[in-house]
Amino acid sequence: MAQTAMGRLFRWPGTLGQSMAFSQVRNYSGSAVPTFTPTSSAELDQALDRFRQQLFIPYGLPRRQRRSMFQEKHAQRLIHEPITVSIGENEQFTLRPMKLTDLPTKKEALKVLKLMEAAKDYKNLVPFMSGLGSAGYVLNSNQWEHLIRVTNKSNKLSVMLQCAKQQSRTGLPLRGIDLNRRLFFELHTIAQKAEYKGGEVKKAMGFAKQAIELIEADRYVDQNWKPAPTSDPLAQPFVTGTLLELAASRAINEFGGKDETNEVISAARKLVHSKLLSRNETAPASENIGDQEKWLQETVPIYNGLRLSLLVHGIALDKELHSSLTSKLAKVKAALEEQMAKYSAEGARRPFSYDTFQAALKE
Repeated sequence: MAQTAMGRLFRWPGTLGQSMAFSQVRNYSGSAVPTFTPTSSAELDQALDRFRQQLFIPYGLPRRQRRSMFQEKHAQRLIHEPITVSIGENEQFTLRPMKLTDLPTKKEALKVLKLMEAAKDYKNLVPFMSGLGSAGYVLNSNQWEHLIRVTNKSNKLSVMLQCAKQQSRTGLPLRGIDLNRRLFFELHTIAQKAEYKGGEVKKAMGFAKQAIELIEADRYVDQNWKPAPTSDPLAQPFVTGTLLELAASRAINEFGGKDETNEVISAARKLVHSKLLSRNETAPASENIGDQEKWLQETVPIYNGLRLSLLVHGIALDKELHSSLTSKLAKVKAALEEQMAKYSAEGARRPFSYDTFQAALKE
């Protein structure tokens, strides 16, 4: 006799006509199922556990077992003849009937992220994002940008780079221009808040280099990813400008004004020769406040990079480079002042961005 669909799915042994319930224990490696550490709030602990029990574990199971949980025809069999699987050395999970409507939603996932505030909370961010990725819950660029901003506000931007390192699981590839604009602007704010001195600048430079390495590695792995200069993150002036800003800050405040690593002169030459820099030399025509802020996020680090590089010893010896930096600085500064004059009325209602932009121009 052919096996029933149930038998094909589970290969349960027959009950020999007995109407008795029994439990089966099956071994299963639960290495793909995220685990969480205690957080700063009971609400967050409960939310993480709910996602783990109702989404991450089911989606971490082999396909057949997962499907059986969501197929109504198997519900009674699971109730009366439960299957327990081992998802770790000391943890077991009993398959139970579920409906798709029982699953936590993406909207609820975003609420969980908003609950993360303390440093110990962010220890759970990478496993949480990995779990969402395994379940096919994909964040869009705006949501990732928001996460980058709030993690930096909590001094946990390093966690976002950990997410990027595990992009195949978390869904965070550092490819988009908008996402990288936000990331590098946050690196700029780290340096600005530290007045371009000390360990924070060194940390920001380390993050910048990590991000660039991740982008380069992604390009190496995916040979089909060959972006045009306008959509290539590494070709963007705001990336080069931020590197120049950080390198010049370190040269001035750590190395007695000397460009000991040649990072300043290298970034300076790349920046002044960038054809894309022209868009930062004129204020944007758009009246849209969002477009204006994006332009400011790009241009403020560029302005500071140009300004600080001229204070580094040895730059003046390269007369052509010094002249180009001086000329570019004048154009970028004029464009910034023009844009801030237009932005001020509306921007003052957005203190996070407005104060940052204003502080940069006071340097």
